[in-house]
Amino acid sequence: MKRITKGVITLALGGFLIACAATKEPNETVEKAFVKKFGQVDSVKWTRNADYSYAHFVFDGKPVVAVFGNDGQYIETDRAKPTP
Repeated sequence: MKRITKGVITLALGGFLIACAATKEPNETVEKAFVKKFGQVDSVKWTRNADYSYAHFVFDGKPVVAVFGNDGQYIETDRAKPTP
């Protein structure tokens, strides 16, 4: 019984970690829209939820966040808030 419980927990945790890792990168449509809007940017960190993709990067020497719909539509760019 313990082995089955441990196996189920391991599978659930593995699935959760894979799901989290998969949500960090944008889809191809968003990536193309980002490059079209901003060109090639050296260091972009992405976060994503069910509706939006967020590109965190430095633009003109200032940290910014660009928001795209997951359909590739550009929404806005805003100054990034410093992390505590």
